[in-house]
Amino acid sequence: MQLRGITPSSIFDLLRRPWRQRKKQGASDTDTPPDKPILDHALQRLRNHGIPINSLIDVGASNGIWSNSFAQYFPGRHHLLLEANQVYAEALAEVCQANPNWTYRMSAIGPKNGTLFFDGSDPLGGHVSEIAHSPNYKPFPISTLDRVLEENPLPAPYMIKLDVHGAEIPILNSAVETLKQTNVLVIEAYNFKFEDPAAVPFWDLCQYMLSIGYRPLDVFDILYREVDRAFWQFDLLFVKSDLPLFQDLRYFVAGRH
Repeated sequence: MQLRGITPSSIFDLLRRPWRQRKKQGASDTDTPPDKPILDHALQRLRNHGIPINSLIDVGASNGIWSNSFAQYFPGRHHLLLEANQVYAEALAEVCQANPNWTYRMSAIGPKNGTLFFDGSDPLGGHVSEIAHSPNYKPFPISTLDRVLEENPLPAPYMIKLDVHGAEIPILNSAVETLKQTNVLVIEAYNFKFEDPAAVPFWDLCQYMLSIGYRPLDVFDILYREVDRAFWQFDLLFVKSDLPLFQDLRYFVAGRH
């Protein structure tokens, strides 16, 4: 299925945030320090921490752009790309065919196995809900992350990327077994409250993540809304809260000051 006037290439351009630029050909990671709040630098910083990751579970994968960025800094990992919006099916088939150990599944991820409502009318804003908020919400089969990993086994430990527009906590509540093997999560988080009560602002998300054993290590891709340039959203990178690095309270590198 394809939306009128939108091609896979134009969707790719829409999804590329202005600051999410590829590294210039021939440039090395040491040309500039990875100290900017952008995806490429966040992935470099994560790699430098040496946290084990064998598989990426990309929830809300769209056309695979995020997985492609991840693979630049973590090559050779297994990838499972999960997407509910059929507009991306062709692009996902192509990207997984081109990369060994990548697979995709056209599936909505949610708090239970069964049927919920999915709004796929906007390729940049698909949303799963227990309530049909508008006529655009259609009944749609849904699976938990635990069920998906049972049916599509991956080598642990995992990194999970969630771009699910407010459904993060219900998804994680039903991913008990998956989280036991997850070292890193990246979650798109918001500064506003929305109609869906499950869509909590970032400060409530951080409290929830702390309650299940994770705390923020990084933030990136800060977005300001168009109407007044107020802070709208960013991506939060969470790791296990018992990592030894959180016991190190130094700021400066030894010998520099």
